[in-house]
Amino acid sequence: MKKYTCIDLFAGCGGFSLGLKNAGVKPIWANEIDEDAAKTYAYNLGNHIICDDIRNINTSDIPIADILVGGFPCQPFSLSGLQKGFSGKDGDLFYQCVRLIANLKPKVFLLENVPGFARLQKGKFLSKSVETLESLGYVVDYKILNAVNFGVPQERQRLFLMGNNLGRENLFPQKTNSYITAKEAIDDIRLNMDSFDNNIPMRHTERIKKRFAAVRQGETARDAMDRDPSLGTAKITKQCYRRMYENKPAPTIVANFVTTTIHYCENRNLTAREAARIQSFPDNYIFQGRKTRMSWQKELSQFEQIGNAVPPKLITAIGKCIIKIIEGKTEESKRVKTVQTKLFEEVPLTQINGTNNNANKRGRKSKYEQIYNEIEATVEGDKYLLPYEVDENFETFLKGAMRRRRIKYTLTKEGNKVIIKILSNGNK
Repeated sequence: MKKYTCIDLFAGCGGFSLGLKNAGVKPIWANEIDEDAAKTYAYNLGNHIICDDIRNINTSDIPIADILVGGFPCQPFSLSGLQKGFSGKDGDLFYQCVRLIANLKPKVFLLENVPGFARLQKGKFLSKSVETLESLGYVVDYKILNAVNFGVPQERQRLFLMGNNLGRENLFPQKTNSYITAKEAIDDIRLNMDSFDNNIPMRHTERIKKRFAAVRQGETARDAMDRDPSLGTAKITKQCYRRMYENKPAPTIVANFVTTTIHYCENRNLTAREAARIQSFPDNYIFQGRKTRMSWQKELSQFEQIGNAVPPKLITAIGKCIIKIIEGKTEESKRVKTVQTKLFEEVPLTQINGTNNNANKRGRKSKYEQIYNEIEATVEGDKYLLPYEVDENFETFLKGAMRRRRIKYTLTKEGNKVIIKILSNGNK
């Protein structure tokens, strides 16, 4: 079976890449801005991850891959956040995904966010996103999937945007009919705590332990305190410290799960390993960095890395569907594709979203567009004489543009003439 490749944006600790790897896809490049999350990714999946702000990365520095995936930050769209959408902090990062899709032209892309992305402002953001992605020549669909339906012991709903430029219908996985409970998923861990990595429990005070002991399954600490005032008068909301049901899947593991979830039968929070197991990470997947962090510390803690991740088992199920799309095993789409943006161009963000974000940094249209257009139309064996004199940087620009277009060539100079011979054109 052919080994397909993927690149992973906003990769975090590696949930997307691990899930696709388990589906038979090879991760070849990833990007993550947080140092400790990138260290976790590198430790478990390889050193092909670049730790930097995606806004600083040019597409010429990214290898061509069959699949592009990315869980762009959800805070601008989360119903528990400020809900500022594209105008909020990091709201422009969706358009960074668009920039890379426009220029790298993966066969299939898969983007992930919270369900609130679809509901916010009556679907305005989702509609605009689909329209933008379709304008790049992709057949686009979206679906909200619950990880609990795909072998993950957790209620976790996420929205997935999928698109392909192969003219095929997209395909999402069919849910299973069985669930895994929290006890089935993690009960062995508490019976042998020292045998697992990333498994040091929080040290709670006796007062906190007493309060937790009064919390019944499904209740929060607030419920217990309202029932028994002797447990204290701390201002705790009903979103904090809820005890899991042992005979049901776990609730959503969030980035701050250390303050939201109590073990179903022990008077403590979950450990990082227990949360990772609930997220469907294997026990040999080792998380780097601090167990937790104070507000002034920058890098993401192990808890935050795990809570921010997409469950690998869910991505494996989707990844198998993506392979079917690439291999032409889905129906041909009857939806009309729009004219695709030229692959060799670094598409300006102003063209994509009508804003001036980073207008003077990245995304400038190539000044050699005419040359690239003409080379694009060539076939194997053709020779192309440059029509005018170019500067010393041209060879560098040409190399990146042709690599992205899958065109192999040789370049020779005869006096003042520069001749390009086409060895193969991947688009013919």
